[in-house]
Amino acid sequence: MKRLMMLAALLGTTAAAPVTDGEAVPLSLYQGKQFTVEAIVAGKPRTFLFDTGEGLTMISPSLAQAVGCDPWGNITAFRMLGERLDTKRCDGVSFGIGRNRYVASSVIVYDLGEIAGKQAAPVDGAVGLDLFADRTITIDLARRQIILETSASLKRRLRGAVEVPLRLVTSDAGALDVNLGVTTPRGLAWMELDTGNAGPTIFVSPAMAPLFGLNPTTRDPQDVTIHLGTVELKTRARVFPDMIMDGNIGMQLVRDRTITLDLKAGRAWLAPDKATH
Repeated sequence: MKRLMMLAALLGTTAAAPVTDGEAVPLSLYQGKQFTVEAIVAGKPRTFLFDTGEGLTMISPSLAQAVGCDPWGNITAFRMLGERLDTKRCDGVSFGIGRNRYVASSVIVYDLGEIAGKQAAPVDGAVGLDLFADRTITIDLARRQIILETSASLKRRLRGAVEVPLRLVTSDAGALDVNLGVTTPRGLAWMELDTGNAGPTIFVSPAMAPLFGLNPTTRDPQDVTIHLGTVELKTRARVFPDMIMDGNIGMQLVRDRTITLDLKAGRAWLAPDKATH
């Protein structure tokens, strides 16, 4: 589980979704900054942040009470800059999303107001990629939707898409993160895919900064060009001295592209989003 970046507003008008036999689950903008998804939990519709950098799905203390869970144990996680977070957990929480039901083996219990600020509109937690483990999904933020792919819809989806390096990162607690391989002169740097990073910059660790031609001693934004397989991204980057990962990349990459994630086989594909072209 990582930090929840509350960053700049993005994305305006959406386009109609193309016909597909995969199931499209709608997303909504949250305060013009992040996305939310609706799920039925404890018999009622609830609103959750959708954040690929979340790692392990989170529910609020009040929702834990509603599902009849007395939070217990301890799950330790570290945010992007190394800050330690210790939380209690609930097990076997069921989420009804679209036509499907997902059961999280464990979720963390935490008040998002501690991160987002008490002035933020309340949500019931945050859904991470762990809830979709072993499935294939496409994230299409231009159309504000997640597509739960079938074998047939996936075959059509991948026409014109480009495969990019992916590494699945899991933990004993069941957390699931996706790291994308970014080419450097020394090998691949593994940058966390984080849709919560909606700002103008990717984040890079000081150890990786020189490999991208970045000055590691400044936190000012710097121009950078990176490559994920054959996909080129010209963007801006900020170097954070305390990062505990190679880097973090979010809307800078997927604002104008769809990304398809096979969370079982550990594969990923990028394609231009026709809604923005």
